[in-house]
Amino acid sequence: MGTFNRPLLRLKRHELLPSDEDRRVDLDIFDVLLPCRFFEVNYKVASLEQVSPTLEFLLRLVKAVPGIADEDAALFFGYSSTDIEYVLEEAVGPGYLERRGGRLWLTISGESLFKDDEEQPSIYTVEARRRSFGFDLMSIAPQVKQFLDELERTLPELPFENPSATGRVAEFVPSRFKKFFRELAYQEDRGKAARRDIYSIDPTVTPGERYQMPLRVMTFAMASNPSAVEIDLSLWRMEHEIADRPEIERAVAMFVDEQQVSVTELDAASGYQKLVDLAPEFLKEFTTRNGLSKVRYWREAVNRAGEPRSDRKTIPIVGSLLLPSNVERIQAVLDYGLRNITEAPANIYAIAPHTRRWGATTQQRDLLTLIQETTALALPDERSEMKSLCLYAWGKPAPYIAKTFDEIQVVRTGAFPKSLELLLVPGVMLAAIVHAPLGAPTGNPVALGLASFDPLVIERAYTYIQQHCELFQTK
Repeated sequence: MGTFNRPLLRLKRHELLPSDEDRRVDLDIFDVLLPCRFFEVNYKVASLEQVSPTLEFLLRLVKAVPGIADEDAALFFGYSSTDIEYVLEEAVGPGYLERRGGRLWLTISGESLFKDDEEQPSIYTVEARRRSFGFDLMSIAPQVKQFLDELERTLPELPFENPSATGRVAEFVPSRFKKFFRELAYQEDRGKAARRDIYSIDPTVTPGERYQMPLRVMTFAMASNPSAVEIDLSLWRMEHEIADRPEIERAVAMFVDEQQVSVTELDAASGYQKLVDLAPEFLKEFTTRNGLSKVRYWREAVNRAGEPRSDRKTIPIVGSLLLPSNVERIQAVLDYGLRNITEAPANIYAIAPHTRRWGATTQQRDLLTLIQETTALALPDERSEMKSLCLYAWGKPAPYIAKTFDEIQVVRTGAFPKSLELLLVPGVMLAAIVHAPLGAPTGNPVALGLASFDPLVIERAYTYIQQHCELFQTK
């Protein structure tokens, strides 16, 4: 009796987005500090310089016609006897040509000016140099030092993949110096005509001053699986330069992986419910008896995130508020909202979510400055300066948060959901997003929310802040 093969029953995979609608979605942005150090290097360079046009043509002629007579060379160029003597002195003096019996021949030195059978002669000299160059301590690649402001100096440092290897960096500098010599030589000899190649490098280098430089990281994911993030360093360097720095890519991946958290840990349900409470009219199509239908709203937001209009007062927001595309949306919402007021608000309120590394970028400061400057331009008669206040409920804020905002107000723990971020300009605009893994119980937080200049939505948010902002300490 033959065996009967039962068909395997498989559960249909739950997709956040149909495959034909899948796309890349930018999620977050960070600035991290790359540890660097100067190293003093002793080396020799071979300088290749072009000879003068008159000497070049004479040398090329003699190379093509060895033993050409002086008179024939003069006749070829149309030189007078005085002219040819001057040109010949330029070639015979350094030992590039020799004259025998009224004829011209290239010497060994003259022949050596023509490299690799090139038709054009070049002068080749060796120079000894001692210079100090900056390298990052991870990939040991060139990194120019620049001035950092107070905020930039407080940004988080990129973690080392192998911390014990930092003490041996000097050993690898000579080989890395040789690999990146073209880039370093361009920085050193920019604007000079000579082309330089590395001739030799002293294996002993001297470590010097340490420094740090900001590195901008953007994270993204496919819309069908947003909690599985990838990194994008294109805001920092060109693709071919990043390829030469794989150690930094791996360190950035470690940094991003540290952001992973669970849905329950962030109390995501309370955050999504607050979105519904703030904008029930806008979210009514996505609200069920159990609260916000996150998957349906995600699909809508990914496909419909656009620009506000006078008849579209509230728009979906996907990804961090600090992404360049979302900063543009917030500015558009701000512009519409400023039409509704005649008096500048005293404060900008920001409620910080309890996510690791929130606000670790100068983009946060730039967004607050944009709001302040745009408001000042819209209301030029108003003299009061808007302050930026961060309501923080998660212990001591990171130094970069303290440097970003004009004032930090520590509020009672539990006053706001851990996953909720609000940016409120009273009477003008609101941005509200929830940070939580989406489509998975654990993963990198995905920002999903809305921005609005609807007076009803703004008033609800302002009332919510006033009712739940039990201040007990100001820093």
